[in-house]
Amino acid sequence: MNKRIRSLRNNRSDRGSVGKKDDNEDSALMNVTTGTDGGATYEANDTYMEPFHRVQVLNEQFSWNNKDVFWKLTALRYYLMVTLKHYIGIDELKDVTVLFKTSLLQHFKESILKELYDINSWDDYAKLDISLVYNLLRNVCKHITSPTRGWGYDPPSDDVNLGADIERIRSIWNRYCDSETEFMHLDDIFVRMFDRFGKISEDVEVQDSGSEKIMSVELKPECSVNDRVVLTKAIKLVLSSLKKETFVIVKGAIGSGKTTCLKYVDEHYRGNQWEVKWKEEIITSSDLYVQENKKLLLCCDNLFGAYNRGQFASTSEIIKALENLEKGGYGELKVVLAIHDHVYDELQKSPNVKALQNKRVVVDFNEFSDAEMLLIFNDQRKQGHCTRDRRCPFRNVDFRSIQDTLKVNSGQIGDPLLTLLYSNLHDLFNKKEATQNIVRELCIIYQNMSEETPELFHILFYIMMVGIHKLKNKLPDWAFELIGISNEKVEQNVCHLDAFLVGRIDGQGLQMKHNLFNFALFKFCADHTKYQSILLQHCQFQMIEEIMRPVSYSTQSDFCVVLKEEMIPVLVSRVVGQNLHMFMKSHPLMDQSDFTESLRNKTPPNVWKKITN
Repeated sequence: MNKRIRSLRNNRSDRGSVGKKDDNEDSALMNVTTGTDGGATYEANDTYMEPFHRVQVLNEQFSWNNKDVFWKLTALRYYLMVTLKHYIGIDELKDVTVLFKTSLLQHFKESILKELYDINSWDDYAKLDISLVYNLLRNVCKHITSPTRGWGYDPPSDDVNLGADIERIRSIWNRYCDSETEFMHLDDIFVRMFDRFGKISEDVEVQDSGSEKIMSVELKPECSVNDRVVLTKAIKLVLSSLKKETFVIVKGAIGSGKTTCLKYVDEHYRGNQWEVKWKEEIITSSDLYVQENKKLLLCCDNLFGAYNRGQFASTSEIIKALENLEKGGYGELKVVLAIHDHVYDELQKSPNVKALQNKRVVVDFNEFSDAEMLLIFNDQRKQGHCTRDRRCPFRNVDFRSIQDTLKVNSGQIGDPLLTLLYSNLHDLFNKKEATQNIVRELCIIYQNMSEETPELFHILFYIMMVGIHKLKNKLPDWAFELIGISNEKVEQNVCHLDAFLVGRIDGQGLQMKHNLFNFALFKFCADHTKYQSILLQHCQFQMIEEIMRPVSYSTQSDFCVVLKEEMIPVLVSRVVGQNLHMFMKSHPLMDQSDFTESLRNKTPPNVWKKITN
């Protein structure tokens, strides 16, 4: 039994004799109890229930039969409001104004909706228009089963579920507005509503509410969720474009939902019996070949680079593949390419990459409706820090506050990534300037962590450098020798790093929740002598290739780190010692004379010729 209900019943004797009102309490119109709905015992959802300390025990001698028809009809209308209170809380009603905004404006006057927009307390429910209350119950409340004949139709007599009685109340009131005076089953409906929600006070105020009927309309949400993915307009546009085009380019800021889109498209096509192939950063002509009578979807995430433009040595091969997207062999081919805004903009300056200049196939992922962001944020908050801490004040943050904070987003980071950061690192939300420069704020967090909890910082530093930490694999020797990290320390401390780390689907590894965490940590370490040499010696070289840029690089983005003079000997030693020369072919660093001179002096002539031709 619901704890609050049990408490109410146990404390009845403390409230004086039955029917006596406590002068210190506000008057209330119902005594909420558990009951049955269509034969099934149910209890109210604690999240959405009116606080029980406001419920008053009423006179047991109350007689429904002594009331006139209009009082009975008014009482049943009031039960609709009681039902709304019982199942849909204040915060959820505020969400409704965002998720159903267009439909609400289509069917209800602004004056009616104002009471919904301004709702802030349980007492405000009584101010809501009765047609609005009915339609919220019909369209929004997931806990109410629809009548067997559907909403808007008289239910059969054997349908005694809550939804059916809500529909009967609407029907009876509308017939009363048409001057009918005799209503079958009126008493039966009242008894069932009493069993569900308790008594209506004899003192309920009966006012002439006119003869306006309760209309029944379908309210359509602005967007929906499928398998925990918010189906944004952009995702829907990608799916519809793929029906007409061979390939689609998904373009957006870092953290705008491009990878989520690719995963959803993957599941959609697998469900239609397509083979799906995934690539990261690079595609080749061989990836596009499809056997006769086969259907292939190729998804390439982070085309040309996960941080900045990379794959310089492979650029010509990627361009060749892009130019041959229409020639996929004998079968059916669809291609989805995800690329960051700043990488796309840089490539647009190259006349050789014509395939990316076809605006018809580009879908922009930078614009989100309020409803889309609300659903994204709600899901992230369920997975975030405050889910594990029920006293966390961020649990009570209103979405309108989130909207206000997102307005100062400069556009370098996608809104979904910002709300993900808010849900895991709440201090970022509390400072609007953090939203304006999120990388700087993350660097400050890393600075504090390196000073206050160095062991946790070193674990993040290690995972950033290797990309994925395999739980059962032995760590490289340098991890222990240079920063004192072992498997045991990782396993012991990973629970303290859940704001930054996420487990892989296979359960065998750990990685950063987002590449932005990696980039900010790379930037912080590159700027600190203590970590600079370790970073350049041991970080995954693909990350170095994408992030490091010469001092005078003309198209430097916000996700670059400049190669300082003191870094050159370490980086050159890494390239020569591990034979990584081909990563330097056509790389912007080759335009930095001091780096180029140092690399050439330590590179065999035949190798140098290959990387400079």
